[in-house]
Amino acid sequence: MTPNIPKLEEYAIFVDRVRRNLKAGKPLEEAIMQTIDDCIRDEILRDILIQQKAEVVQVILETFDKEKYEKAVKSEAYEDGYQAGKDDGYQAGKDEGYQAGKESVLREKIKKKLSRGKTAQEIAEDLEESLETVEKLITQLSGTSSP
Repeated sequence: MTPNIPKLEEYAIFVDRVRRNLKAGKPLEEAIMQTIDDCIRDEILRDILIQQKAEVVQVILETFDKEKYEKAVKSEAYEDGYQAGKDDGYQAGKDEGYQAGKESVLREKIKKKLSRGKTAQEIAEDLEESLETVEKLITQLSGTSSP
């Protein structure tokens, strides 16, 4: 054990190194063996790893859940991507898309009501929208000035 690092911290370093080796694409057993060799060299859990190397490898191989690990990595990547998207205007684009969809539905409802002979005022009341909004959309639908 290194003089200033408690065992628990050394263990955390060991686990982190295994994960980094796996992220680098190494097979599980190779990632473990390289981590053990590196930790012995760096005096991290050195005494345990030298005395019980085979047992350490066996325990990790038996308890490691590759599927769970891959889900955690994917989740972390998703979070990173989601956060980057938010930072790059993702939310603004999402809001804009929502508004466009809402307006599209409103246009369709106005079209139906116009085809039934309703006036702009009646449509505005039925849809609980402002007369100005309804007239603007009717203008867009007809391509002419408002009725």
